[in-house]
Amino acid sequence: MLDLIFFEYRPMLQDLLTIAVCIGAYFWGSAPERLVAITWVLVFEVPGRLYRAVSEDGLRLTGTDAFLATTDVVAGIVWIGIALYANRNYTLLIASMQVLAMTAHVARSLADTISPVAYVTMVAAPGWFQLIFLGIGILMHRKREERYGPYRDWRIPINIPLLTKLPRYPRGPRP
Repeated sequence: MLDLIFFEYRPMLQDLLTIAVCIGAYFWGSAPERLVAITWVLVFEVPGRLYRAVSEDGLRLTGTDAFLATTDVVAGIVWIGIALYANRNYTLLIASMQVLAMTAHVARSLADTISPVAYVTMVAAPGWFQLIFLGIGILMHRKREERYGPYRDWRIPINIPLLTKLPRYPRGPRP
């Protein structure tokens, strides 16, 4: 059981999955897919690598890791906002997985008897599901656009230049 959690190549596999899904979101996704991917990179990948580079301790498993808790809360706020306004259903799944990761920190803060393995599992496992949900969401978005043509990204019109001016790449010939 613990071999699955502490699998030697797990971080490398997650990095490869992250790269593939985020690149896919940029080229084949629309605004919600891109924002979810951008959030992943800007909240987890870049600060996480900087934290591991400057931190001597690495991740804290004996108590609540303030860095992990902060990044999870920031990502949770952004992804909940995206989920509420995006014209996509899978973003709700991504936001709900992030809420699970956020509650893991609360549970760890309230009960010191939670084992470090359980804490790591509650914090890390939702990330795998989020990447898988984003990948499936990109594929479903692409399939829907091929079948029905372009459709709106948001449930209500949003006139924020950053969101409305994202370039759209040619998707290939329409059937």
